[in-house]
Amino acid sequence: MTLKPPLILAVMMLLVSLTLQAKEQPRPLYDGPVHIEDGGVVQNPHAQGLKPDLKTKTDSSFDKTKDSPKPKHKKKKGGRLWEYKRTHFNHYSINDEIAIGEKFIKEQELAFEKRKLKVNPPEWAQYKKRIDAIVARLAPVSDLPHLPYEVTLFDKPDVANAYCFPGGKIGVFTGLFDTDKGLIDPKKDDEIAAVLAHEMAHAGLRHVTRQMTTYNSVSLVGSLVTLGLSQGVGQNWAYLAGQVFNTGTFLAMPSYSRKHEREADKVGFYYLAKAGFNPMAAITVWERAALKAKSKGKDKTSFFASHPASGERAASLRGFYEDALEVIKRQEMVTRMKE
Repeated sequence: MTLKPPLILAVMMLLVSLTLQAKEQPRPLYDGPVHIEDGGVVQNPHAQGLKPDLKTKTDSSFDKTKDSPKPKHKKKKGGRLWEYKRTHFNHYSINDEIAIGEKFIKEQELAFEKRKLKVNPPEWAQYKKRIDAIVARLAPVSDLPHLPYEVTLFDKPDVANAYCFPGGKIGVFTGLFDTDKGLIDPKKDDEIAAVLAHEMAHAGLRHVTRQMTTYNSVSLVGSLVTLGLSQGVGQNWAYLAGQVFNTGTFLAMPSYSRKHEREADKVGFYYLAKAGFNPMAAITVWERAALKAKSKGKDKTSFFASHPASGERAASLRGFYEDALEVIKRQEMVTRMKE
């Protein structure tokens, strides 16, 4: 059987895409201190001077020995917590990602405003301030610390979700804090940080544009890369973007594969520990997610629609718990040496 030229070209592009994937580059356990100013406020160049609400108590000062879960096995299948692939072949630049994130977050804001729904509502100002401070603390330890991370709070109590677009644009729905449908205890910054760290890991690992790069190779739309976002969104790009964003409702949120969700779980856990938050908070959140997923089911706007919940996710993080404690100890040691 003779292969037709288009098919040969498609196979060649796919093979090139696969062979250009970066080799394993485990991140060192500690590669630089988190800069802390007097008063303990972690600075982020994009945080616009935001300070955490010092009146809000957190459970970050936790007992590292009390109730510490034991890992199921010493040799972890996924390697140590800090060992993960940091670079991948990607058709898109960081500037492209920032443009993509800005486009989608603006569309989301416009969609809310048209439906008379509040964006960054004044009555949620204290929560917004806490979230901003947590993001500013996580950003310096992320894989892309110089992204212009920015949080938008959407007032929709029936949506318990959060997400991070490419380029660091973060969306948080007020339903995430709901006592019944929500996922986190709003009084605990560590739990809020656990969710945000997971979302920021998606941005740090560039999951959306990695998926788009795969679609480019397989569907022979590599020419989209040269078009550039400055020329506007054409039909092809819109179709491609539709493959990686949930647009069934007026809510646009990134959609990830199970592999990318597992990566974000692990790397988000690493960010959480490196920023000095209690890593047990992430395990608690995913255990709660598994229980609620069983009792509540899932719908198109719930956290579980875009983040498949099961007990395996919490169990996997338990396996990395000792690594997380080691990361925290190393961070504390280097911070003391810098003093």
